[in-house]
Amino acid sequence: MKILKKTLVAAGIATAVSATGAAQAATITNDASTDVPATFADTIVNEASSNTVDLGALGGGAEFILQMGALEALAEEDSITLELSNGARWGAITAASVIIGGNASVPASVALVAGGPGSTSATFRVTAAGVAANVALGLDPATASLNMSAVPDNGTVTITASMSGFVGGVATSLYGSPLTFNAVSSAPARVATVTAATAGVFSVATGFTTLASGGLSANTSANATITVTDSLFAVANGHTTGVPAAGPTVTNNFVTISGPMTGVASITGANAATSVGAAAAPAAASFALDTAADAAYGLLNASPATVNIVFDGSVAYDASSYTAAVATTLDAAGYAANADIGSGTIASFTRNGSSFTTNSFGSLNKMTVTDLSGAVGAGGADGAIAITAFAADGTAVTCTGLTVANLAANGTTTIQGADVLAACAGAKRIDGIVNSTSIQTTNTKITADGATSQSGVNASTAISN
Repeated sequence: MKILKKTLVAAGIATAVSATGAAQAATITNDASTDVPATFADTIVNEASSNTVDLGALGGGAEFILQMGALEALAEEDSITLELSNGARWGAITAASVIIGGNASVPASVALVAGGPGSTSATFRVTAAGVAANVALGLDPATASLNMSAVPDNGTVTITASMSGFVGGVATSLYGSPLTFNAVSSAPARVATVTAATAGVFSVATGFTTLASGGLSANTSANATITVTDSLFAVANGHTTGVPAAGPTVTNNFVTISGPMTGVASITGANAATSVGAAAAPAAASFALDTAADAAYGLLNASPATVNIVFDGSVAYDASSYTAAVATTLDAAGYAANADIGSGTIASFTRNGSSFTTNSFGSLNKMTVTDLSGAVGAGGADGAIAITAFAADGTAVTCTGLTVANLAANGTTTIQGADVLAACAGAKRIDGIVNSTSIQTTNTKITADGATSQSGVNASTAISN
């Protein structure tokens, strides 16, 4: 009799809706009913505990409202299933968690029959009292919570409500369900933005020791900035149990700068750190340089931080760039570490000199270098040629006692292979940097049958032979 009565009630509702032309679709919104469907109602931070996300801290009042229409009612034995997405599970949820009209003192007439705590879903059966038409069902934040420990960082969790019942003896989805509610999104506690400096040029006119960039002084790059922005949700008493009692700490923003460090005197804008983000000892008010790793490490002491690279003028700098990767360390305030909150280019520069390289150079070879600029012979643009060498296994070869004559304007200098091999024992690859904006090189090998050669011309770019 109970099943027959329920079937007749459900059928009567369906008939009434059909006769009046009313839309048979409930609606689901957040408690304030202000979010558009694409907007997630609440946010937690990735670095805070997500084992228990307190719905009460999130929304205040019911976490969502499932609004029934004027002709929409749930009869005895109908069901409501609340399904979580993206790996989220119910932390706590009971029959008393489903409430009427957003009023926690008025639980709905339901019983939890499947799923629940530890599960991705919770299914409630409507009891004898049923749920009347035009009633709003909500989720009581005082007795319901989510476990988001398996939700990816920057992930989102939706709650999908499905209502079903038997109409004419057939299991039927009721009132336009399933209906999906955008419940919770997660985001970093901090986000870093790296703004690059104005690109500079190491000029042959100063022997590549002066970086011309934005009118700044010699041996100094232009200023870059690193800005760390705290999430509005990274605040005391926000959104999860175990959330830190204060906002993130500026000095726990750890920056690694990558780029050639030979010839760098200092990098300002942070306190020195180790490669794993600990404060360096002794302390220093600039990045710690690691020339072997071509890296520099620092902990920010302000945001935005102004970053400047000071070159010492000791080497002929290759065209290059420097990038910054920003991470966070375990924060004294309680925020977990985050390996990547932002990255970008700090500085870049080119050089207006010339270079050449050859991977076939022996005692019977000679390298002929000719200036095509017509503008060398004085000051930094003196036509000097610096040679570096590498063995076949890629290791650097020390060159001792090798002297190469400077180029004159439109002049030619010949580098004898026998001289290079005597000074750079074991060399296979020969690199040259020339204080000229344009050169031509010819690598010639003398053989019993005559000579063969390769030749190239450049204009402020590298050439190979």
